[in-house]
Amino acid sequence: FETGVIYHSRGRDVTAERAIREHMQEVHSGTFWPMLELDKTLNGLTEVQKTLLSCIYEGKSTDEIGEIMGISTATVRAHKFNLQKAKREAKILLALLEILEGEEPPVPRPVHGESGAESSGIEQTDDLFSLNMLHPFFTQFRYK
Repeated sequence: FETGVIYHSRGRDVTAERAIREHMQEVHSGTFWPMLELDKTLNGLTEVQKTLLSCIYEGKSTDEIGEIMGISTATVRAHKFNLQKAKREAKILLALLEILEGEEPPVPRPVHGESGAESSGIEQTDDLFSLNMLHPFFTQFRYK
């Protein structure tokens, strides 16, 4: 599919993006299952994580997931917590990679003892995370 080209799908003309979404839904049953079934070297998921994610995707409760996987509900909750932790870490990595790939010139690291607030023209505050100058991901969490 080529961006800017109009495609015929389901009896009507659609954009390339819409045609791709419809193709994925009709031919591959969406994007979830094909990505989940990728080899661990590609998606980084263990078999336990794949089972957990498939159960969550299917709308199963924590108790049902525990029964299916043969583990306690506390262990299911621990697995879910670890997946959320991995999600946060992945978002930070993606944000850093986007910065590296961006067009902005690199900014030198502040010298130890220099807060960076004076040099950047930003008013100094005790809680830097309260400044809405970070990636939207960071503003959703409170760090200690």
